[in-house]
Amino acid sequence: LLYSQSGLATTLVVLVSGNSIVFGADGKGVETWVKHSHLAPIRSESFDKIMIINNRIVVSTIGAGRIEGVYDFNAWIRSLPITNTTSVERAAIIIKDKCGPVFTSWWNRQLERGQTPIMNLSGDKSLSLVSYYVGGNEFAGPIVYLVELYVDWTKKRLKNPTITTLYPVAEGVSQFKHIFIHWTGETGGGMDRLFTQDSDIQRKYLKLYNREISAVLFDKSLDVDALGNLATILLRLEIETNPKRFSFPMTICSAVPGQAPSCTIYEK
Repeated sequence: LLYSQSGLATTLVVLVSGNSIVFGADGKGVETWVKHSHLAPIRSESFDKIMIINNRIVVSTIGAGRIEGVYDFNAWIRSLPITNTTSVERAAIIIKDKCGPVFTSWWNRQLERGQTPIMNLSGDKSLSLVSYYVGGNEFAGPIVYLVELYVDWTKKRLKNPTITTLYPVAEGVSQFKHIFIHWTGETGGGMDRLFTQDSDIQRKYLKLYNREISAVLFDKSLDVDALGNLATILLRLEIETNPKRFSFPMTICSAVPGQAPSCTIYEK
């Protein structure tokens, strides 16, 4: 995550198996400033990218983490009218409805000053300005939504935020029935290489962590503890592969029916 303007410096995993949900993210935040129409890093510090709302719903974010005087993910997500009776779907709708005005107001002020906001250090205009993963258990089982806010660079305005159901997976999207994984990371990074068939790192990790990695590759169920182990393995691999882009601490949060979600922080 980047402070001040916005950013993308996040590796994140969302895992579902049976009735268990696990979110995991690295802890790197990068404060930036504008230099010659480009974002330049000032310093790095840790940033909480996963929050548990009212002991029920897990929310994680990538993209903009903080814009000075305008937005701070941790404070903003706590301010939303999400209660202990709010459904996961309703929470995702609230996040969608509330994030648009915050960022649109800021965006328009920048344009009025003659500045086109710069979104991230990579300069990749295909990336979202901000995204939110929203998950929890309902009566019918686990559910995870993705809320995204993109820029229309041709018209230099923000698009309307959208909601996508990540889990349950739509029919025909995946042949896997026992485990679901969604991840963000570096192209050519640790997870990218791990999921490349017959790669050296895939063979190595199948030997080191056969239960967890074979579950992902061959569609096997995992309990919540093993799912948490898998998230830890994947994030640690991504961080160690690209320590300049991602860093510890990493946070792993799990949600199972009948229990409040819980998080574990790993410093290394």
